[in-house]
Amino acid sequence: MRKPIFAARFRSSLVPGIVAPIAALAALTMLAMYLITAGVVRSGTNAELRRSVDTEIAALADVYATGGRDELIARIGDRLKLQPTEPDPARYMVATADGVRVTGDIAHWPLLSAENSEAGFVTLNDGSDVFARATQLGPDLKLVAAREHRSGDALIARLRIAFLIAGLFVVVGATGLGWIAALRLRGRVRRINAAFRSVDTGGARPSPLADDRQDELGELAGHAERLIARLGSLLQAQRDITDQIAHEIRTPLTHLENRVLKLIDRSIDPELVAGLGQVRIESRRVSDLLDSLLDIAASRARRGDRRGFATVDLSELAVSLVDLYADSAEEAGLALHADIEPGVTLSGDAMQLTRLMTNLLDNAFKYVPRGGAVTLRVAAGPRIEVRDNGPGVPEELRERIFNRFQRGSSEIAGVGLGLALARAIAERHGLAISCRDAAPGAAFVLEPETEQ
Repeated sequence: MRKPIFAARFRSSLVPGIVAPIAALAALTMLAMYLITAGVVRSGTNAELRRSVDTEIAALADVYATGGRDELIARIGDRLKLQPTEPDPARYMVATADGVRVTGDIAHWPLLSAENSEAGFVTLNDGSDVFARATQLGPDLKLVAAREHRSGDALIARLRIAFLIAGLFVVVGATGLGWIAALRLRGRVRRINAAFRSVDTGGARPSPLADDRQDELGELAGHAERLIARLGSLLQAQRDITDQIAHEIRTPLTHLENRVLKLIDRSIDPELVAGLGQVRIESRRVSDLLDSLLDIAASRARRGDRRGFATVDLSELAVSLVDLYADSAEEAGLALHADIEPGVTLSGDAMQLTRLMTNLLDNAFKYVPRGGAVTLRVAAGPRIEVRDNGPGVPEELRERIFNRFQRGSSEIAGVGLGLALARAIAERHGLAISCRDAAPGAAFVLEPETEQ
């Protein structure tokens, strides 16, 4: 399993994005240098070849002009005898006006016009590539002189091998230097990411990020360090204020409830007792509302914070809840079913996960009429599902019911915070919660969040 994970991390790293262009640039640079060098060498050798052939054709034409046909044939014969010592051997052909060979080592007249003294690179019938020039010596005699370019081709081949070897060294060297630079850059970026990740997961204060290098990354690290410190201060201040507000609200509510209880004990007027009982109920309702809002805020603020997490046996937890809710289901006239796969675990907060499941069960019990059924399912994944065969949830409400103070029906008692708290707890544990059509009824499904 490590290789696919490493490959995925490598593909998502900035290292290959830096190293690959450097290696490609080095390779393209060496290729361009080779092409330019080969072009210059080829141009020089071709120019030298052209001058050599032109000199050869001029000398033979002068021999013909001064010594005649026999002298020309003799000179060409002498030159052909010296060919083994030449790196680029010369080739000759003297022919009649209709192309019949008189002398020389070229078997057939090439496609060159003697009347126009045409020159160019041609391939002879024996497969030799040559540069040749033809000229008209007389009304019934014409000459072609050519020279092979073996030395030029050999030089280009040696250049190709030299540039290939040098290119390999350059590409490997550039890749190595790029890799080292990219790893150093990645190390600095990782420190910044780790610092932000530590804040996101509620970790300890990260080590200082700024360094002595006064470049763009050094400046970014300084900004990140100051931003993280500022965020930490703001978060701590927010928590302090929230705790203080909760304390200031809970204290008078507790005193109010105690005084109401004392008044109830002392009162003999039934109407007054009923009124005081309603006041007590409302004070408890406000206290529960405050607790739910604080729990939602705390869970959302600690999303991704895994401090205090431990392995929770969801299967065992679900079995306990089914046993706990069995009597309530019987009193409500509901059938409570369990479909629990053993050994399903999740790293999390056991108390919050218990609250998550109980909120979903309470919600189902609240909306399913007598005679209905509620099913709690737990499967590997993990996947948690609370399904009922009640009236269901309209499609336009299936997302909105997870908002605070949003209820599925105004006829049902409640303030609309149970599902909002369930989503906040689920998100803290890396779970996604959704409401789906159970046909009939509704199904609330919890599954691991998918990375975007």
